[in-house]
Amino acid sequence: MTRALRFGLVAIAVAALITFPYWSAGWESSRFATTVLRDVLVFAIFALSLDLLIGRAGMPSLGHAAFFGAGAYAAGIASQRLGTDQLPITMGAAILVATALALIIGALVVRSEGIFFLMLTLALAQIVFAIAFQWTSVTGGSNGLSGVGRPVIGGLDLTAADRMYVLVAVVFIAVALLLSRIVGSPYGRALVGVRENERRMRALGYDTTRLRLSAFVLAGAIAGVAGALSAYSLRFVSAQDVGIATSVRGFVMVLIGGAGSLFGPVLGAAVVMYIERVLSSAIPVAETVLGLVFVAFVLLARQGIVGVGLAAWARVRR
Repeated sequence: MTRALRFGLVAIAVAALITFPYWSAGWESSRFATTVLRDVLVFAIFALSLDLLIGRAGMPSLGHAAFFGAGAYAAGIASQRLGTDQLPITMGAAILVATALALIIGALVVRSEGIFFLMLTLALAQIVFAIAFQWTSVTGGSNGLSGVGRPVIGGLDLTAADRMYVLVAVVFIAVALLLSRIVGSPYGRALVGVRENERRMRALGYDTTRLRLSAFVLAGAIAGVAGALSAYSLRFVSAQDVGIATSVRGFVMVLIGGAGSLFGPVLGAAVVMYIERVLSSAIPVAETVLGLVFVAFVLLARQGIVGVGLAAWARVRR
């Protein structure tokens, strides 16, 4: 396949994704499909940010929802307290708060490894959850933060569901392109080097602590973007957005799809959201199905869907 043909196919796929609500308008379930796909893309951004830690830097985190929820709360609170729905302000607040929180937590955890890193991220995220749950005057506590306004860009109102979807799709494409550039850069290769052999990277002169911290902060900022998009889409933020269940959901998405690949977390997000949003309406044991799928991949295919597909393709080509 030539480079021009590959570029053309990718451009067509991107255009089809962004314009989905319009060319699918004739479907009987178009509105529902658009909502599900929008949520898939929101969590695909979240999963991609987590994969930067798990698949690239070798830092499996169980507290990543802290940054997702921080971004969601920051966007909602900025909208309500500042009385504005301008996207640069509310999204900027989400990125700023998520980045600052990731910097604080990252400074505390990046020098640890393995199970200690995992448990520290979980413990610190639970502290963030407790703050969100108990700070009722700001976050709404157990009632959550309702009435989050959908954003406006200049004079363009994104209240309509189809326009909200387009915003999510455009941001997803931008994040995917950003991460693809990062992964292929010397910085991305250095992160992989830290994951594979941190001691050797230190011997080569790399400041591995700074590399790990920068990856942690970048992943937190992108998770904050996903959180803001979730707040816009649902017009609601709850303490559960910061909770362990959201962190585990992102972790499952990455592992099912395949860590260390751009397409894997996206595919994992699609599988998990399909089970939760579509399959759950057809069968009463959808959560059990999701658990069984996760266990199956952990036991039989730890490389995820993408890894299984690549292995099968390699066998066919022999």
